[in-house]
Amino acid sequence: MLLSRFWYGVLALALGAAVFMLFVAAEVYNRVGNRAMSESLSADSSAVEWYLNDDARKRSALLIRPSLNTDLRAALAKASTEVKPGAEVREKARKALRGDVDEFPADLKFDAVWAVDAGGRVIAAVGFEHREDWELGGYPAVADALHGWIRDDAWVWKGRIYRVTTRPVEQEVNGDPVGAVIGAKIVDDMFARAVSKRTGAAIAFYAEGARVASGAPEGFDKANLDQITQDLKLLDDNKDYKEKGRTEVRVIGAHLGVVYARLAGEAWELGAGYAVGRLAAAVDSPAGFLDLATNDDKAKVPTIFILLVVVAAAGLGLLFSLLEHTRPLQVFRAEAIRLAKGEIDVLAPSRFRGAYKKIAAELNDGIEKVAAKGGAPRKAADLEQVLGPIPAQPAMSAFAVPDTSGPVSQPRSGPQRPPLSGRGAGPRPPGAIGGGPSSGRSDEAAVELQSEPPAAIGGPPRPPPPRRPAPPRPPGAELSEPGVAQEAPGEAHEEGQAVDELTEWRAVYEEFRTVKQQCGEPVDSLTFEKFKATLQRNKDALVSRHQCSRVKFTVYVKDGKAALKASPVK
Repeated sequence: MLLSRFWYGVLALALGAAVFMLFVAAEVYNRVGNRAMSESLSADSSAVEWYLNDDARKRSALLIRPSLNTDLRAALAKASTEVKPGAEVREKARKALRGDVDEFPADLKFDAVWAVDAGGRVIAAVGFEHREDWELGGYPAVADALHGWIRDDAWVWKGRIYRVTTRPVEQEVNGDPVGAVIGAKIVDDMFARAVSKRTGAAIAFYAEGARVASGAPEGFDKANLDQITQDLKLLDDNKDYKEKGRTEVRVIGAHLGVVYARLAGEAWELGAGYAVGRLAAAVDSPAGFLDLATNDDKAKVPTIFILLVVVAAAGLGLLFSLLEHTRPLQVFRAEAIRLAKGEIDVLAPSRFRGAYKKIAAELNDGIEKVAAKGGAPRKAADLEQVLGPIPAQPAMSAFAVPDTSGPVSQPRSGPQRPPLSGRGAGPRPPGAIGGGPSSGRSDEAAVELQSEPPAAIGGPPRPPPPRRPAPPRPPGAELSEPGVAQEAPGEAHEEGQAVDELTEWRAVYEEFRTVKQQCGEPVDSLTFEKFKATLQRNKDALVSRHQCSRVKFTVYVKDGKAALKASPVK
């Protein structure tokens, strides 16, 4: 599963790197957006200040016409000399003033225009109703105009901001003013929109701690400007605002930047001013880039290339999974089904890969342990499976335990040995290595005649195969006589002496090799060490099961191939 796991790691790293870069890109975008917003806000605030000053100059220029109107100058001069100006003077002044105001351009018209005499009393008014005794001489801008100065100011009346422009009215050129003309423009949403349109900035005017007017360019939600009301309370502690009349860039809300500036004049003391706002180009998450992207942006993305990369990555992942998971699992399942049907006795670990090879080996060990504890008899196992993989080595039958309850079969034996002294020519006891009487019975018949229970290593017994003629014996080997047991190497020591087991096993090994060669089977990879280990394992299993003292191994031919039989000896 190395490739699949490696590929999963590569994909995880790629995904993590992509997500990391998206978050980094979002942070960089927000940082750059905030910096651009700060720079733009400074420019916007300066642009608004410039617009307000320019608007004041233009409106001051409009007042030149009424200030030079001879009828208005005469009426104001006469009113200045009277204790209480009469209705005739007032009407003359109102008529002259209205005629000039009606000629003002629509975009620069005042909401109210007053004409005052030298004492500051209002003699005529357009757009504003007032009492006859009303006067404006107490305002600094009006007082300056009555002294010959042109002024602009901002007034706060009943929660509303008025942009005021004043100009003196002189009876004679360079003479003392006989009065003044005052124009006032209410700062409302219409005025704020005009400012926003000319400057491109979002602007809000506030007075007495509340927003009184606002305007914003297209695409800017004016609801964002409502947030400045809460922030106004914090301006009292802002040093720059108190000393310079302007704050640094303040970020309120998520991405709204604001610069506050005071309105010069009387409104300064009343806390009137304006706030210029701008939203920073920012995203709340990497997915926010999709909301900012236009159709043109999306059209420039190499979609085909991205799809090819995705398909290739998915295809490689599926291929690795098929090679390292699905295919080995299918092979393992097929072998398990064969094992369940009895077609094979054990799983061949060499057929599997990875973890399945270890599982197969553990299952084989479990089957061997169950059989060793008295489990259901199994048919003989393949010698190659017992000895391990042997290159170019055909399968061999496993060990079977012959029975002594009937006639003894005729197994193939090694070279004939003379019988022990004192032994007759009768049947040999179980465990002899040489062949039994040439009864012509199959090897399986010999198993049925055993008095001991079968100790086959493998699965359930297979039906006896038809007997085949034995291959010719090697030179010097003799067939056993009917009814005469053949002597095995080391049999002379059976009575009272320990058996030279190693010498006997080597003789069996040589005989097994000889018979395999006679049967046409290769023997190059069959070593004595591997052969001896197999005999030892089977001996230990039989001794444990039958409580015997030793085990005899006999060579015979089965299905045209060399095979071994194991016989417990009490």
